[in-house]
Amino acid sequence: MRFMRNTLILFLVLSLLVVAVPVFASDRGASGKVNPDRLLVKFKDGVSNDAKRGIHLRHGATVVGEVAGLGVQIVEVGASKASEREREYQAESSVEYVEPDYMLEAFVDDPGLMNQWGLNNVGQIVNGIAGTIDADIDAWEAWDVTTSTPDVIIAILDTGIDQDHADLAGQIIGNKNFTSSGTVDDLYGHGTHVAGIAAAAANNGIGVAGLAYGAGIMNVKVLGDDGSGYTSWVASGINWAADNGAKVINMSLGGSTGSRTLESAINYAWSKGVVVVAAGGNSASSAKQYPAAYTNCIAVAATDQNDNKAYFSSFGSKWIDVAAPGVNIYSTLPNHSNRIGGTDYGYLSGTSMSTPYVAGLAALVWSTGYGNTATNVRGRIVGAADKPVSGNIYKKYGIPRINAFKAVMP
Repeated sequence: MRFMRNTLILFLVLSLLVVAVPVFASDRGASGKVNPDRLLVKFKDGVSNDAKRGIHLRHGATVVGEVAGLGVQIVEVGASKASEREREYQAESSVEYVEPDYMLEAFVDDPGLMNQWGLNNVGQIVNGIAGTIDADIDAWEAWDVTTSTPDVIIAILDTGIDQDHADLAGQIIGNKNFTSSGTVDDLYGHGTHVAGIAAAAANNGIGVAGLAYGAGIMNVKVLGDDGSGYTSWVASGINWAADNGAKVINMSLGGSTGSRTLESAINYAWSKGVVVVAAGGNSASSAKQYPAAYTNCIAVAATDQNDNKAYFSSFGSKWIDVAAPGVNIYSTLPNHSNRIGGTDYGYLSGTSMSTPYVAGLAALVWSTGYGNTATNVRGRIVGAADKPVSGNIYKKYGIPRINAFKAVMP
């Protein structure tokens, strides 16, 4: 990896001198927003299709789709009628559960001025001043062990991925769109940034390097071009990724309200041997965020260059599993106009940025002899995480920060 290290050192130094940093939109995460005319209905086993149709007809509902693999029907019930219809469905003896089709959003926060400090100490320079805290994840040491392989696929469930970005096009092995957008491409900007952190190409003389730059990327668009999407879109994306070869699922998204449909999809992916990673959220509180808080997700908090908890990051050692760098993270952006702003490369902050570090690490562990099951991969990531004494992410909040080298070493 000597060539890789020299290339990155040169790029990181030059980036401080010549990169014009755009100002991005801030989006502090979902608040459990409910669509006023849309519900998710799960009938009990054995209920006939005729009986289902009769119940929908009785409540003036129209079936507009289904979450594949879960038997959950998506119904529209008329403007601002969701709450009333939800109570009516709950009174039906043949209904297992009914819930709103909540809106989830990308967990991205304020941008900054920094290079890829999260990968190694060479990047710990802020405004020309070298950092003194060992806050990186020892990525370069891990690359001496493995860089992952193309058959280890990371599914990025997000706003889409730029289809011809120089650092990503060769990494994308498939696309699927579950949203109402007319394209799998990223018109918002978030998904492209996330994908680059996880698995942007390396040793190609341009741009950045993803943590698992040898892995394949599966683009599963579950958030629309405004950065938000229905629970049903996300759940469908999870199931599809699990059924189509993903070994890791990255969800840099979430909301404050739980969903049985979403949890069922995550449990399905876990049962298929998929490692599921989700952003802990940007609430700056211990309030649980979903899907991260579900048992079969690795929930991720964000750290800064001093190994402290990022000011915006959610916390709570009872439901957050690990932390990873999430402040002023430099990565890929679409090479075309997008809602976030900026093109090609730029900086974003948020647990959205922390999460693909963990997803990338999962891909690295999968490619070692120790990554033979999802349980082992998760155990390696959490068990090898650092418990820093110099910063306060662990000392104060009880959340260890990932260490890529320790996770993949013999």
